[in-house]
Amino acid sequence: MTEINKLVTVEQAGNGVELRFSKDVPDEVIEEQVSSCQASTCTCCTPAFREKVESFSSEKTASGVKVTIKGDITSEQVKENVLSCAPKLTK
Repeated sequence: MTEINKLVTVEQAGNGVELRFSKDVPDEVIEEQVSSCQASTCTCCTPAFREKVESFSSEKTASGVKVTIKGDITSEQVKENVLSCAPKLTK
């Protein structure tokens, strides 16, 4: 999990959680994963977690891509669910 921590930081933010990806993760890989989560076709989120999520969104920043997951969720829940897809991010 240490390598994953170099690639993404997860922080509680307002009404959700923010994931900030380093530039070492290709933008298109992140976009593909966010699209999969938005369409509920990803394999990383459990049904119980997905029920708490209102939305997934992403934006490019100077330091990399920021993904915002809004809903009644904690950073720990995001780490347990969404980051299970993280090995796919190193393609």
